[in-house]
Amino acid sequence: MLVWKRYVRCFAISFRKLAVITLTTPSAKPRRRRRRPQEEIIDRILAAAQRQFNELGYAATTTKEIAKQADVSETLLYRHFKSKAGLFDQIVFDPFDLLATQLLNVRDGYQGWDLDPARGRALLAQMIEFLEHNRKLLCDLAVKGLAETADEQTERRLEGMRRHYRIAAHQIKTFHELKGQTCPFDPDIAVRLALGMLLASTLFNEWLFPDGMPEREKLVENIRLMMVRALASSGPNSD
Repeated sequence: MLVWKRYVRCFAISFRKLAVITLTTPSAKPRRRRRRPQEEIIDRILAAAQRQFNELGYAATTTKEIAKQADVSETLLYRHFKSKAGLFDQIVFDPFDLLATQLLNVRDGYQGWDLDPARGRALLAQMIEFLEHNRKLLCDLAVKGLAETADEQTERRLEGMRRHYRIAAHQIKTFHELKGQTCPFDPDIAVRLALGMLLASTLFNEWLFPDGMPEREKLVENIRLMMVRALASSGPNSD
């Protein structure tokens, strides 16, 4: 019995020593996260911001939640984008501004109105794809107004659009004058209505097409023909 107890005691002592050694031995160092390339970080932030803007709307979206969804620190987000408005500009306003510039044929100095059908179809298809991709956010802004995104960059955005309208209207007026025609409409209003038609075809498609959207190609071609004939019609060959 004494021998058995001695063995038990020795085993217990040995087990405690082993436990102490195991508990006090430093664990393996955690692996360091792979250093992400800057391009990957920016892409992750932009993708997360776009999701948040479309799910929650502009006002309800926070940079904190964007950073969390992108799996980056908020400090890193601000290193690449100065503000939430900066993110909005890069995701929504700047691409829209570029497409609108190309679509409205905005160029400094009159160089001839571009009526190339292939180019027109390509630009319209790009614009519609962009609008569809950001439909929820843009519908939200359409209902609440641009005041939803009011910040220090608001006037810059609005002035950019005003400039596009002014130049595009001048292009249309000059086009008709060179054809020896009097422009039968107010080109400034017409340019805005033409862009509005394009926006409505996507943002308010449930109202315009309650029986289902037409095929993309058919929609694009009809919008193109209506814009060309309305803004730059000069006879049967203007298509």
